[in-house]
Amino acid sequence: MANYYDELLKICGFEDGEIKKEKLRIDKTFERLELGPEDMKTAEEWVRQNHDVELAGVRKLLRAWLKELLDMVLAKDEGKKIIYYGFPTIQGPGMAIKAAAPEELYVACPDVVLCHTLGQIFNKLTPVLEAGEENGLPPGHGLCTLQTIRVGGLAKGIIPVPDLVTGSSYYCDMGSKTDELLHEKYGHRAVYVDGSMDSRWGEYPEYLPQRVEFLGGQLNKLFEAVREVVGVEVTSAAWDKAMSISRHLFHSIGQLTQLAMADPMPISSVEVGLALQLSAGSTGKAITEGPEAIDILCQEVKQRIDRGIGVVEKGAPRVIDFAASFSDPSITHMMENAGLAVAATLLSAPPPKSIQPTTYTTPGEIRAEREMQSGIYHSSFGFAQRFVDAVKDLGLDGVIWGYQYNCRPMAEASHLIKEWVAESAGVPVLSLEMDIYDSRSYSAAALRTRVEAFAETLRVRKAVAKV
Repeated sequence: MANYYDELLKICGFEDGEIKKEKLRIDKTFERLELGPEDMKTAEEWVRQNHDVELAGVRKLLRAWLKELLDMVLAKDEGKKIIYYGFPTIQGPGMAIKAAAPEELYVACPDVVLCHTLGQIFNKLTPVLEAGEENGLPPGHGLCTLQTIRVGGLAKGIIPVPDLVTGSSYYCDMGSKTDELLHEKYGHRAVYVDGSMDSRWGEYPEYLPQRVEFLGGQLNKLFEAVREVVGVEVTSAAWDKAMSISRHLFHSIGQLTQLAMADPMPISSVEVGLALQLSAGSTGKAITEGPEAIDILCQEVKQRIDRGIGVVEKGAPRVIDFAASFSDPSITHMMENAGLAVAATLLSAPPPKSIQPTTYTTPGEIRAEREMQSGIYHSSFGFAQRFVDAVKDLGLDGVIWGYQYNCRPMAEASHLIKEWVAESAGVPVLSLEMDIYDSRSYSAAALRTRVEAFAETLRVRKAVAKV
């Protein structure tokens, strides 16, 4: 007898045998998520409309996200110790913690998982957002909607209460404040990784060694807390193991982002975002399912390039955005339908080429130094300069600076970054206030007029340059 969710799961890459094997887990998860037959019909239409499911690699990425959702919702039931981290986060510590005890721990960013499943697959994130607004993060106060998703997920019993959380106070003060709220409500341990992004405008790529030592010490403090709370030792060997097993994943992501630069653009930035954010939100299925899915997708994209197939017309203006919407793929498709090749995001752009070998010895300091060199966690200027470098390195025609309106590190420098990038890179910049986690107020329809006008500006500019 068929299950009400069979068709959706098959669209998302599941085989009949796998659905049968996972039936009890799927039933339990969907019941907890309050997903019924009508939700599946909505999801089937939403996925077909917004994801390139004719590509096996895309179907496998959707499958990986759904399997991560199952693992997250059932983690406590299945006897796992649970550790959550925030977003944005320094890449690596979560992977290292997971690698230290892969069978005992569930380690992830739950809000990112919900964005890419309840949002991108089921189009049913609103009830979670509303639950977050009713349980400590009210609307209309400029509060981070990613944190609202976490609060709502816990309030609805979707996200299991963790044993330990870590917040990125070096970048996002909202994350640690939310973790403090949740600690008071649920009692779990919270570790705040502090830092400082203060520096003189123009200082990047230089930085004081004290910044590395402080942030590195904070990361090492996190590993000590992991040992105290869940009894897992995060050693240098665990760190090396994490980097080794994730190397394939990051290599595959890098290959996919390079292929997406072809003209005509062969794949939507929506699908590149599915791959890229799997590594940011997950330390489980990102490693076990991600590399194969992305490798298959790379082969399919190469075939499209060889055949001259594109999702926008050849010669379309090529732009970089900060990030594709985590929860609403229709926003990125709106940009593409306006005639823009969203060929890269700042999160997928190649890292600086001048990174030098480290002289530090502790895992925390090694990672902290790399983040200082990469720019994004260095300062507002470092963030802006990454845009400038990406435009020049990739030969882009413009920048959509889609800044998160309720994120203080982004909003405070929103127009300053626009001016600097336009002046230094010599391309038009659209400073676009939006919300990459919640599209209730910042929908594709609400943003379309400004994006279409910007696209026309870039087309005219390209046409004049040819004369």
